[in-house]
Amino acid sequence: MFTIITCGDSKYFEFLQNFENNIFTIFGYYPTIYDLGLKEDEKAQLKSEVRKIPIKEKFWELNTIGYVKTTHKPRCIKDILNEKIQDCIYVDADVIFTSKIQETEIDNADIGITPRHTKERKPEYFTNGHINAGFIFFKNTEDVKLLIDKWILSCKDQDTTDQKALSDILKEEIDIINGEKIQKYKNINVLLLDPSIFNDVSCKTGRMFHFKNAGRREDSLKKYRNFVSLQANFPRIIGFITNLRRLWLKFTRRITGAERRFWEN
Repeated sequence: MFTIITCGDSKYFEFLQNFENNIFTIFGYYPTIYDLGLKEDEKAQLKSEVRKIPIKEKFWELNTIGYVKTTHKPRCIKDILNEKIQDCIYVDADVIFTSKIQETEIDNADIGITPRHTKERKPEYFTNGHINAGFIFFKNTEDVKLLIDKWILSCKDQDTTDQKALSDILKEEIDIINGEKIQKYKNINVLLLDPSIFNDVSCKTGRMFHFKNAGRREDSLKKYRNFVSLQANFPRIIGFITNLRRLWLKFTRRITGAERRFWEN
């Protein structure tokens, strides 16, 4: 079993409530939530373990090209790996799982990351990194903790984001966009996970749907709320439709040869 964590403040309280209920429904246990500015009555309403650590970076600010810094993430991940013996999955709070992730899908990894989804493989997205840090797996090892320490140091750059910082570190030794599914960063096994399954920003085929910007844009929030309602009322239908779309994706990839690294082996 791995520990699942997310973070949020009062602005994300609705997401945190939905997130913990979703995790419990899919995985059978509650996540750990890092408090970035929750009110006492909000914390009392959550069923999850709530942790709070000192965060020095101004993680809520935008950098010069308009991306939220969110540089708190590596500190929260390092804290949970020090606190628990289990491995960790970090997930953004605006994510909803549609089905369970099996440990066998990530058991060869020290770190599991998702490259940019095909819909985001454009220059304007790459300015904020070649990965989407809304889903990351970390094995609880000393080598991984050392990498996270390096990530924390990189996040002290006043104009970076957590995502860009980790992407730039890993790009020193691995090819995120076009490389093999499993690569080495020093002596760490880095597993590239299919973003259409593990970080689906298209919200069509994934084990988890990532409703990016739902906390900042009204149209994304509406889409998120509609899906939460549909999944609550018609979980089997949602599961059937998602599985059908996933099968179609696999079929079209085999025909076109796209994203071969994710299905060839």
